[in-house]
Amino acid sequence: MKKTLAILAVAILTAVCVQAQKIQTVDTDGNAIPLVSVMSEDGVLIGTTDLNGILADVKGASKVGVTHVAFKPQLVSVASLTDGRIIMEEVDYDLDEIVVKPKPYLYIEFYFRGFSYIGDSLRTYAAGIIPVAYEIQNKYNSKTRSIWSYGGAANKALSWNTISLLSNAEKGVKGAVKAIETLIRDSEKFKDYYKVSMEQDGENRWIVRNPEEVIGSFLHDDGLYRATLDGGKMQLYANKVNGEDRQKKARENRNYDFQYSEVFALDEDGKIQPFNYVMEVAKWEYNSSKGRRIEILYLYAADRGYMDEAEFKARSKELNKGYAGDMSLEELAEYERAHNIPALAPTQLKAIQGLTKQTGKKK
Repeated sequence: MKKTLAILAVAILTAVCVQAQKIQTVDTDGNAIPLVSVMSEDGVLIGTTDLNGILADVKGASKVGVTHVAFKPQLVSVASLTDGRIIMEEVDYDLDEIVVKPKPYLYIEFYFRGFSYIGDSLRTYAAGIIPVAYEIQNKYNSKTRSIWSYGGAANKALSWNTISLLSNAEKGVKGAVKAIETLIRDSEKFKDYYKVSMEQDGENRWIVRNPEEVIGSFLHDDGLYRATLDGGKMQLYANKVNGEDRQKKARENRNYDFQYSEVFALDEDGKIQPFNYVMEVAKWEYNSSKGRRIEILYLYAADRGYMDEAEFKARSKELNKGYAGDMSLEELAEYERAHNIPALAPTQLKAIQGLTKQTGKKK
């Protein structure tokens, strides 16, 4: 049985004055969508929208490409927009509906895609497959122990790999079975360190805040749970109140910023279960010796199911055999099509094709 997950997303462009043309991204119900990448026609990154779905200025671009992990990419003429609004077409994910069986491991096959920029210039692109089996006990309420399949899938099935992007992808999949909302609701250790709480803000929406400010929101709508979080503000406040002065100063000196969003399908009871993970997107931004560095990482659940150890090893071997070398963009696109993963925006693909393998330098 196939369960179609319709992930809602839109991008809105609004001209506010001669000096700046503001962008805001919202869904069809008017909810803000963060972390939409906005690029010029020639593939230069203009910026990404914030937690309120806003990018302050498109910097005079006559056409912009808008891209998000959950929408089909579009290239639009700014002058043609009415009130600056455009609605991006939804992407349907066809994931097998999980049937719980007496097998010890929850298997999730992740596909990741990452971009690294210095300023507005794309320097590095990485993509690949990470198959993971989680041993989860006590109806998913206990800690999880992950069994990783490395080999070709994780280490070689990359295009223009960097250690940073791969490391972030691996960290992302380790935490993918535990939704942020679940941690804030149930983990006293998490709440004590970050000092975060939830407040009802409408029938299906909750505000996330610390004692200083609002840092995110949770939305339950159309069978989906969606979280957006300003992780940079959350971390800096935790550093301050927990006496971590050195970490706080280092992040402030680098002008550190971290934005995060995740999506799970809700079960029939409206609960967030680990086997219903869909996707996430994260953006890091900080000062480096070469300029302002921006890293954007997408993670997708390409496949899911329950396995025993022998089945997991067989699947890992199959992936390593099929993707044992560096994957070309064509091979990556083939995997994306087979697993119904949205394609790259034309502007991003054009920029990637201008990079040389491994170095990330322009040809």
